[in-house]
Order: sequence, then structure tokens, then C-alpha cells
Amino acid sequence: MNPSLLRRGRSFAFLIISALLSTVAPAALKEATMLVPAELAGAAPLKVSGRQGWKLIEQLQYGDCLVHEVQRSLTHGSSLKILPYEGAKGRQTFGFALSEQGKKTWTGECETTLRRRALDVGVDVEFQSKSGFGARLRSVADPAEEWILRLDETHEKPLRGTLQRGDLILKVTGTNRLTETPLPNGETTGYVFESAGKPVAAAEVINAGSVRLAPELAPGLRGPVSAAISALLLLEELRRTLPD
Repeated sequence: MNPSLLRRGRSFAFLIISALLSTVAPAALKEATMLVPAELAGAAPLKVSGRQGWKLIEQLQYGDCLVHEVQRSLTHGSSLKILPYEGAKGRQTFGFALSEQGKKTWTGECETTLRRRALDVGVDVEFQSKSGFGARLRSVADPAEEWILRLDETHEKPLRGTLQRGDLILKVTGTNRLTETPLPNGETTGYVFESAGKPVAAAEVINAGSVRLAPELAPGLRGPVSAAISALLLLEELRRTLPD
């Protein structure tokens, strides 16, 4: 075959492949997101803005909610690695305020702890991994209205627990599921809130983050759920700085 014809054929094939990749690649590289329960798929996602990691002045916003006045303690903890042993622990407290439509409505006082021990023998053999997160959420309009968010994590499974005020209890479950793959993610992708066994809210904590509130979420629950979601978004900003 004539060498010049061969080169032209290769160039033409390259152009065809490039054109195909330019149309296929964007779909193939679609950003994976938190897998949302079917009951919340119809709820419009409220994009979170302001997530840039732990910084001097923190503010997060989603919908008509503004998370501000964030005050964090120093992160207390340590990490140790003596092959094959690995250990880490950390603790921090933080507070915040939540404003809705320009009016301060809730405050939060939070504490998180982390403890992990493992053996590195080619693969990570974990024999202790326990994290905990707690938040006391108070209504500004009625300081007597206080909700407690209490979550625990064992063996690197996402945090799970409850949001509670007296006999009123919402289940809070962390997830590591993604929309684009059946395989679990290596980190928490979000949290789902359930009332009477039905999902009523979800918060995605990967990517920029987003919040979904079911239209049927009771008005009396919207405030405490929004405050709890705010606390979890701030927690995930912190978790990136804790020893691992």
C-alpha cells in the first residue's frame, strides 16, 4: 500500500475516533452523586454553596438557609504508625447559627470524636474504628425547644443514629451509595432522615453538596431537620482534617 495513503487513512481514523470521544466522554465522566431514596427523587435538590474545607470564616448556604457564625475549637488528637500498627484519634467541638430568609432561627453546639486502630499487612485489617457525633440544636424563637442529634459509626460504616426531642424521634442514616455504580463509595456520600419509617429529607455531602426536603415534611420538623443537616455539612468539612 502507498505509504502516503496509509498515513491519510490513519489520520482520518484518528479524526473519527476523536469526534466520537468528544461526544461520548462527557456522559462517561458524569459526576457520581449520592443515591437518593425513591421517595425523595421528586424533591428538588437545593445546591450547597460555600463548601471549601475548614477555613477562618465559614458560611454555607442552601435554599433560604444560611449557616454562619461557625466557631470551632482546635482539633485535639494524635496519630501513630509503627508498622504494621496504625492508630489515630481526634476530637473537636464547634458551634454555628442557622438563619432562614435572613432571620436567625436555630443554633447548634456540636462535638465529634474519632478513634481508629488497624494493622497494615498488605491489606488494612481494622480491629477498631469508632466515631461519634453529637449536636444540641436550639430554637432561637423558643429556647425550650431543643433537639439532640446523636450518631455513631463502627468499622468504617457511615454514621447512623437519631434526631430526637422527647418522644419524637427521626432516624438518621449515613450512606456510601452512589447513583452511577452499585459499588459502595470509600467515604460517606450523604445522610437520609426518616420520620415514621418514611424518608423526609436527605443531604449529599460529597461534591458541592445538596439538600432535599420532601414536600410532605411537617412544618414543625423543617427547622430541626435543617439545623441537623447544617451540623452534618459542617462535620464533613471537619472530617477531612482529622487524622486517618
